[in-house]
Amino acid sequence: MKTNILLVSEQLPYFKSVALRSLPSRYIHLAEDLAQDAIIKSIEKIHLYDASKGNFKSWLFKLTQNLCFDAVRKLDKMNVVPMSIELLHDKADHSKEIHHAELKVIRRAMKNLNERDRQLILYKFVFNLSGREMAQLLEIPEAQINTYFKRAKMRLVELCEKAA
Repeated sequence: MKTNILLVSEQLPYFKSVALRSLPSRYIHLAEDLAQDAIIKSIEKIHLYDASKGNFKSWLFKLTQNLCFDAVRKLDKMNVVPMSIELLHDKADHSKEIHHAELKVIRRAMKNLNERDRQLILYKFVFNLSGREMAQLLEIPEAQINTYFKRAKMRLVELCEKAA
């Protein structure tokens, strides 16, 4: 009989397919990482598997799906925004303290951006990704990333100025 670790690790393609189906498109880039996390979690929790409650694949499916849903909930709750309005204008004095009111304005403005623009702003200002990395994540030709990013930044500045 196979060991539990070997049994679970052979299921990587299954974990990946469940993760891909369980994630919204904006988080699809996390599928492989979450599949690997699901393998680790299933190895740690295999003693909780009860064959009388269902087959092994169903148990793996539910475990992976719940892990993906938890990750999406955590990511959606994050308040990730550019650090300051000045940063958007490229005039930032990075030593300045961020004002709470300013963050509220940026958060409100970010909610009014479309999904692609919001992702571009987050990837650039929060995660400090390169144009190539953003292009891969968003499946946009790299040559267009700078144009899209500049437009998204301009929209965000306009929205912040209207709200301020």
